[in-house]
Amino acid sequence: MKGKKILTDPGFWVLIGINIYLVFHYYNNPAIFTTLIWLYWSQSVLMGLFNVVDILTVRTVQTEPEKPNDQPMSSIFKYRAGGASFFAMHYGFFYLVYLIFIANMKRSGPFQWEFFKYFIMAFFAGQVINFVQHKIQQRHRASNIGTMFFIPYLRIVPMHLTILVPAFFQISNLGIFLILKSVADVLMYIITKPAAASRESNEATLAAQQTMNM
Repeated sequence: MKGKKILTDPGFWVLIGINIYLVFHYYNNPAIFTTLIWLYWSQSVLMGLFNVVDILTVRTVQTEPEKPNDQPMSSIFKYRAGGASFFAMHYGFFYLVYLIFIANMKRSGPFQWEFFKYFIMAFFAGQVINFVQHKIQQRHRASNIGTMFFIPYLRIVPMHLTILVPAFFQISNLGIFLILKSVADVLMYIITKPAAASRESNEATLAAQQTMNM
């Protein structure tokens, strides 16, 4: 069921298309590697920013496994705001340290703004698609803030390790690592993609929401 859903997911195909093109373009123009590093860093920052907005806009908060939140709306708002703020600080510090690291990496060609801006817009479009899909799914299910906190890390850590390892060991042939990065990016996208909620789960969540609104 999830596999069929992935194959009809436009965000999945956008991600595959972008990564394939970037690997192909790198093989024809290795001087873009510096720009690719900043592009992938910016892609991950976008994931974090959209995750903050996603946490802030969840409709029903799940505080216990399979149990929608039944607290007053003011308490739910504080729960969402606290989770989003903590994630933003944690994720922001992580990427500030990462920013300092890559800023001091050995350069591999000049930064190419024209190349960068078009692909960062493509990554942004992919994030918009994912965000809209999440909001649609959240109409029928409660969201676990703790799970939402860690999902971006599950995607970024594998793909960035494949970039940082060759840089750390000063490996000059980076093509294979960009392929591994692309594979890791796509696989973790599939793994972290929420499965469709079951009919029973949908009915239970909707019933809980109706109770809260009474």
